[in-house]
Amino acid sequence: MKTRANKMPRKVLKALNHVRKFFPDVMMVVFNSAGRWQYLTEDFNAPTFSDKIDVGILEDAANAVDNSIIGFPAVFEHPKWIPN
Repeated sequence: MKTRANKMPRKVLKALNHVRKFFPDVMMVVFNSAGRWQYLTEDFNAPTFSDKIDVGILEDAANAVDNSIIGFPAVFEHPKWIPN
């Protein structure tokens, strides 16, 4: 269940770009059935977030998925061709 950029809510892309400012190796976000998220590298490593990460942006992304036709659970991969 992977969702590409053409189905990715804009707020999810915004959240991925925000996380990638601090952790450029992050390439995907996984939302479980309860809407909890995990941002991961291609090797499934998860960074430890600092205070620099705006959790409100990540919460907006989760809400956007929940309110879309996609719903939870969902996986979104960062489209590498979109600049940070």
